[in-house]
Amino acid sequence: MESLPNEIVLLIFRYLKTYDIVYAFYFLNHRYACLIEKYRSCSKIIDLINAPTRIYNFYYSLLFQTNHLDRFRIENFKLECYMLHKFPLNETTFPRLQSLSIIVRRTDDLPILLKYFSFFTRIKQLYIRSDVCCCDRISFEENVKEILFQTNKTQLQSLTFATPPCYSISLQDINFEQCLFTNLTLTVRSMNDFCAILSSARELQSLRIRVLDSNINEQNPLTIAAPPSNIKHLLFICSHPISYEIVRNIFKTLKPLKRLSFSLVFDLQSGVIDGHRLCNDIFIHLTNLYKIQFEIKSLIAMMSKDLIRSFETSFWSRFAPIGFHSYNHIYTLPFPFHHLDLDQSILKHQQTRKCQHNWRFVRDIDLYDRIPYTNEFFIYLRNEFPRLTTLTLKWKFDLMTSSPSISTWFSLPTIRRLTIKSTYLQNPEIIKQFLLCLPNCETLDCDYILIARMTCYFQNGHVLNEFGRRLRLLLLDELPADWKIPRKKRKNIYFHRFRSFFPYIECSLYD
Repeated sequence: MESLPNEIVLLIFRYLKTYDIVYAFYFLNHRYACLIEKYRSCSKIIDLINAPTRIYNFYYSLLFQTNHLDRFRIENFKLECYMLHKFPLNETTFPRLQSLSIIVRRTDDLPILLKYFSFFTRIKQLYIRSDVCCCDRISFEENVKEILFQTNKTQLQSLTFATPPCYSISLQDINFEQCLFTNLTLTVRSMNDFCAILSSARELQSLRIRVLDSNINEQNPLTIAAPPSNIKHLLFICSHPISYEIVRNIFKTLKPLKRLSFSLVFDLQSGVIDGHRLCNDIFIHLTNLYKIQFEIKSLIAMMSKDLIRSFETSFWSRFAPIGFHSYNHIYTLPFPFHHLDLDQSILKHQQTRKCQHNWRFVRDIDLYDRIPYTNEFFIYLRNEFPRLTTLTLKWKFDLMTSSPSISTWFSLPTIRRLTIKSTYLQNPEIIKQFLLCLPNCETLDCDYILIARMTCYFQNGHVLNEFGRRLRLLLLDELPADWKIPRKKRKNIYFHRFRSFFPYIECSLYD
């Protein structure tokens, strides 16, 4: 590569992670060091998300042992939560740090995270993503409220919790009037929490919020006396049935909004939600809107030719095209959310305007079908959902095939995580065959009895042996009681089979 011009070298760098570039080229010669400094900002930004151990140790050496990277210049740091054991985060070691991103991948990472909450108040941007459920919701909520939301003690302007619902927070007793937050992303418990933010967060410009429960506290009715005057973007998600009247009364007060996204399920009393009603009740009041994205579900059948025509007006022609699926599902295209509930009726009952890559943002799908799945459906899933990484089987999984091995006629290479619900209904043989169609799956969430039956109780030489070696995270409802007693575990043949079958998963019993 020494003879290549800088332009070609930079093109090659585009296909590599910054930490791989630094690891491989930074000390090669002065020319490469200058290129990396100039075009990858490694002196101010460190990104160690998904970095292997050798990279993690390498950066620690650069920062704390050799001083080839000046930690006093670092402004943006992205890392895995377990790395906090080694990287001491404080104002002395990283005095210019402004932005911090942390990924939580294990349930025992939360205590590590909580230790740094006081330091988090000294930076401007904090992003926390968790791939696992919260092991201590009470401690998490108390620390968030007492430390991060003590508005007279925090410098935070942007706070994001991209976490499962178990990280939800109640905020009705928090006053945001003097806070500096301009961007908030979090999960709250009730509509009252949502309105509490809108009523007192004066500086808020962007709010991304998920509400777990649409019920209203009767002792604390919903009121938004003075919504944020600078709010430009709202993302609102509530999977619990909600009243259209409540949504209308909240949305119409947010007059500064320029971008509005929402995913809602309307209750029976809300009636049919069509284009005319949305326009006349809500959007006519939001004169600054230039982008609308939504997903609307209803508990009543809505689909009709009149409903479709209601979205073919001059008003709706200014925004994204509308898709109609089944009898109660309306959405803008391309579908704007990461999560989608899906069944095979999408193949026959979807009516949309033509739009390329309708599902390019979808990463997480729940399958609800109670009828056998067809080859046609899985080909559709593979071809139309290029970023799909997580699949959940909500009901009995069955296949319409007489082939001895379904892996010969379809494959879903993008799936990294599979969750299996209603395990008492599942056929172990069919689930086994389906796992063979997921060549890159690294996480499995299911019942112990099901995985034991699928693998013939972890038999050596089983067809799923390669799948077991590839697995990194196995989430089971409950392991056998004898495995938790050291004396019995050592003598249990099935435990030793299990450990050999899944050698690389995180399991406290392996210690």
